[in-house]
Amino acid sequence: MMSNPLPTWVDSLRNFLTLRSQGPYDHEDDVEYDRHSYRRPQETDPDVVPLRADRAEFAGVTIVRAEPVDMEEATSVADEIKHRLPVLLNLQSASEHEATRIRDFLGGVTYGLNGHMRRVAEWVYICSPFDMPVERLVLRGTSIGSRENDDICGAS
Repeated sequence: MMSNPLPTWVDSLRNFLTLRSQGPYDHEDDVEYDRHSYRRPQETDPDVVPLRADRAEFAGVTIVRAEPVDMEEATSVADEIKHRLPVLLNLQSASEHEATRIRDFLGGVTYGLNGHMRRVAEWVYICSPFDMPVERLVLRGTSIGSRENDDICGAS
């Protein structure tokens, strides 16, 4: 008499779908794990490099507000931009000639780092790193709003 292969096939499918192990490790309950063997790296461990060093980076991004009036102060602002911090640049206190020079200089620094420089108001700009684009939400004429890119010439 011929045996019916269907029950064997059904059993194989059921074993497969229920993820029953067919190997030599069927008894995982017999394995004991030492929960205390894991060693958490210490802060003084020379092989551990912290990704975020201070509290400000955990809480969010620090925005630097700068009001340089001459090129000497603008170089300090450039250092902040080079550290990949967003800078709110207010040039309203500087003379028009110096404000233009500072804007062009910091626009070049921002551009050189593939960052973004946007005009916020008259003689007020925001310089941000390449991974932090700044967009403007336009609310006029739309029910939801649309975003526009307000790049300054000379900055990406």
